[in-house]
Amino acid sequence: MTWLTDPLTADFMLRALLGGVLVAALCAVVGTWVVVRGMAFLGEAMAHGMLPGVALASLLGLPVILGAAVSAMAMSLGVGRITRRGRLSHDTSIGLLFVGMLALGVIIVSHSGSFATDLTAILFGDVRFGFRSIRSSPESRQ
Repeated sequence: MTWLTDPLTADFMLRALLGGVLVAALCAVVGTWVVVRGMAFLGEAMAHGMLPGVALASLLGLPVILGAAVSAMAMSLGVGRITRRGRLSHDTSIGLLFVGMLALGVIIVSHSGSFATDLTAILFGDVRFGFRSIRSSPESRQ
């Protein structure tokens, strides 16, 4: 039975497990709300639509979370504006901005020359990101 518990002795596995549990709880609540509102495509579109903000923030030396927040705000305001003014459904306006923002992010990344940060991990995610250490130091376990 140790084959089941042995992976949990590594710090990165504990961080990944905690990250996965937190994301699962958050996504369950937010996902239900999004589906009930009829905007099931919004989650993927927001995740990929943040790429231009993250790319610009990386190029300018700003925190990537700030670039992601600005890009997400632009995306959500754009969806609302297109839906109201263009008389399109939420999913149609989300799809238009999703493709446009993702394309803009790819253009910014491809014209940047080189990136010091790994934007692939930001775009596709890393379950271990954001948790420093769950376990206590070796000295305190004795």
